[in-house]
Amino acid sequence: MQRVAPVLDRQLSRKFAAWAWAGAYTTAAQGLIQALGFLSGIVVVRMLSPREYAFYTIACAGLGTMTVLTDSGVNNGVLAAGGAVWQDRARLGTVIATGLHLRMRMSVLGMAVGVPMIAVLLRHQGASWLESAVITASILPVFLATVSGHMLEVVPKLHQAIAPLQRIQVIANAGRAVLVALTTPFWPSAAAASFVTALPQWWANWRMRRLADRYAAWRASTDYEVRSRVLAQVRRTMPATIYYALSGQLTVWIISLFGSSGGVAAVGALSRFAVLLGVMTTVVGTLAAPRFSRIPRDQTALIGRRFVQIQLILAVACAVPLAALVLFPGPALSILGPHYLGLRREVVLTGLSGAIAALGGTAFGLAAARGVVAPPWLVVPYSFVTQLGLVLLLPVSTVAGVIWVGLLSSLLQWVLHAAYFGWRLRRRAEGPFYAGT
Repeated sequence: MQRVAPVLDRQLSRKFAAWAWAGAYTTAAQGLIQALGFLSGIVVVRMLSPREYAFYTIACAGLGTMTVLTDSGVNNGVLAAGGAVWQDRARLGTVIATGLHLRMRMSVLGMAVGVPMIAVLLRHQGASWLESAVITASILPVFLATVSGHMLEVVPKLHQAIAPLQRIQVIANAGRAVLVALTTPFWPSAAAASFVTALPQWWANWRMRRLADRYAAWRASTDYEVRSRVLAQVRRTMPATIYYALSGQLTVWIISLFGSSGGVAAVGALSRFAVLLGVMTTVVGTLAAPRFSRIPRDQTALIGRRFVQIQLILAVACAVPLAALVLFPGPALSILGPHYLGLRREVVLTGLSGAIAALGGTAFGLAAARGVVAPPWLVVPYSFVTQLGLVLLLPVSTVAGVIWVGLLSSLLQWVLHAAYFGWRLRRRAEGPFYAGT
């Protein structure tokens, strides 16, 4: 026993060192990725007029809605199913191929909902029919690129091949920043700013296919059993997903309906700072969630402990940029340009809202990685009633009012998903806690 103890200590030390290095590397690389995305966003904010930036904000919100609808829980279902077979190249390839097939079919739903919504809101904010058509069309190449790109990222995440994955993301984001900086000064329009982002995304997809080939035979045919498992999760999440697709960009939709184009532009510009909080959220999705999905199902205590630990680490990480916004709102707003200097209170609220949304999204993502999703009969009425109450109680024609709606809505969603996962974990129900190997 005396000889075994030092060996175990060395193994734990090596494991801790590996986790620490992976976390530090992933965080640094993701920080660079987010910084490049933030830079691209700031260039667009400063180059476009408030009117054009309002149109750009509506287009980006529509793109987010279409992306969520296209996923509808497919990615989380594939992550949960892939966590059980991640070491088997053929079986993992079948899981990915099935997920790709389902996402391609779901993309039709995404476009059917998103395209008319974007066009109508653009018209409501004063765009002509021609402007609405061109701006709406400009986001479709980016949307189609994300259909397969997001699914293929599951493969390197499960194998924790984080370095090559992040190299692709860094180069793609750098290319996006360069293209935006070169085009928007000469063509300062929402359509141009949206369209140029598609080229780096298509390049990233090409590289992602080559990376996924190393670990999974993803060009295989689909599998009925995998398809049934993933669709079971999709059916559980579909009603809630449709609701979230519309409410996920709640602040933009509300201000677009009840506010002015200046208000829409302000909400969109302030959301640039939420990108900074996306660093740790993406680190969790890249590093922690795949490992979380691989924990054997019988280790219930470890599953619960890791869930809480990840949430606490994320909360501490989000506190740093949030404190910077509280202490230095003026310098932060000067980055956005002269149109937005008066939004000192709103920028702090935006940072707090982004932090809470990050925690809520992480709670949902970790639970879904184990196949645990709150049922639609609970999520949809709960979300509808709470958000309707917020809309009726708060001044939704103002920028601060819609930010408060988003902040409190995110807080209530965080409570719901964390509480439901804890309840299911205590029950130790058969089925949802997929085992790793």
